[in-house]
Amino acid sequence: MSIYAYLKKDHEKIKALMDKIKVLGPEESSERSELFNQLKATIITHSKAEEKAFYDPLKNHPETREQVKHGEEEHQQSDQLLSELTDPSLTGSAWFQKFLTLKESLEHHIEEEEKDVFFDARRALDGEQAEFMEAAMRTEKQRQVADSSISKRPNI
Repeated sequence: MSIYAYLKKDHEKIKALMDKIKVLGPEESSERSELFNQLKATIITHSKAEEKAFYDPLKNHPETREQVKHGEEEHQQSDQLLSELTDPSLTGSAWFQKFLTLKESLEHHIEEEEKDVFFDARRALDGEQAEFMEAAMRTEKQRQVADSSISKRPNI
């Protein structure tokens, strides 16, 4: 598998989680909270691994440098929205409107990445590099999950 197929698979998971949350609507529920927590963890892990395994190497190529900068800015915007959505004082329809903003932002980011960034990255990288990036991203995601589970353990 190449980095492109791997990222697309992650993107599909993110979109599916967002669609499930949207269907639940503005009413708070344990199901919505659980889905949002899954979405948040997926986005954070994906973004950090993507920046390290995919974006960092693309910064060395003139045809992708600006797109990577733009993608990182969009990741920061998503992080900010996720933080706001985690605030317990944001509830009901206000929470849901903020969630819809996140959903729209992420769908825009995914579309740009899959269309524009992937196109230019395919011109800048060969197939072997793309496969290496996929392996690096897999490893980075596993490292992040392990790190987050360590930080969640109670102190003994």
